[in-house]
Amino acid sequence: MRPTLPFFLCLAATVAGTSAQAMAEPTRVDVRVLARGAKFLGGYAAAARVVLSDAETGQILAQGQTSGTTGDTRRIMDGKNPPGTRRSTPDSAVFHATLDLDRPHRVTLSVTGPLSQPQATTTATSTQWILPGRDLTAGDGWLMELPGLIVDLAQPVAYQWIKSGTTVPLRAGVTMLCGCALSENGPWHARDVEVEAYVTVDGATLGKVGLRFDPGSAMFEANLPATAPGLYEVEVRAWMEKHNNAGVARTAFFVH
Repeated sequence: MRPTLPFFLCLAATVAGTSAQAMAEPTRVDVRVLARGAKFLGGYAAAARVVLSDAETGQILAQGQTSGTTGDTRRIMDGKNPPGTRRSTPDSAVFHATLDLDRPHRVTLSVTGPLSQPQATTTATSTQWILPGRDLTAGDGWLMELPGLIVDLAQPVAYQWIKSGTTVPLRAGVTMLCGCALSENGPWHARDVEVEAYVTVDGATLGKVGLRFDPGSAMFEANLPATAPGLYEVEVRAWMEKHNNAGVARTAFFVH
């Protein structure tokens, strides 16, 4: 008996599927995440989360976190380097992925970080074609930039009780998104950053207070007058106009 037509169709589909699978080529992708105006995320600051997905189907092709150092400051920050100059070094933070591709894919890259500072975490995405066997590893690989500043409040402790008629010390640490510190004479100048505290008492606006940089503690500091009882809510805003970077942190305390 001769095989029916459906049998040949099934056989052809099986052969085609096997051939397509055999044609898949490993394709390497290096992803690096740079803090705007600073260095790579993944060193002493928390890593950035990396997700590579198919732009058409949403299927996740690879995911993980950057790891390594923040990189070489001079190499990254040297404004004399011509466009296209590689800014990373072998130890710079990176996420390595290998995709098995049997055809060109339009891939969306999503990076989120820094993961250890939820108040500063931001996300950036980009999409490009990736061809089978054509590695994205030249130069800095697929390089992404995240904007922002890390603002971390050291004082006052959240929801502590404070006596009316006193002053409350307000101390905030402000760093670049990679965790790189501000200073008077370093690569990232404290004078380039404006830090202000916006205060409300029981929901009513009390006003704003400017914070000044103390080089000894490397913190921005001010004193808040606690003149009336109530719930004090404080929002500290940092702005670096030079790089269009902003950061925010919030706390609250009671005055009785």
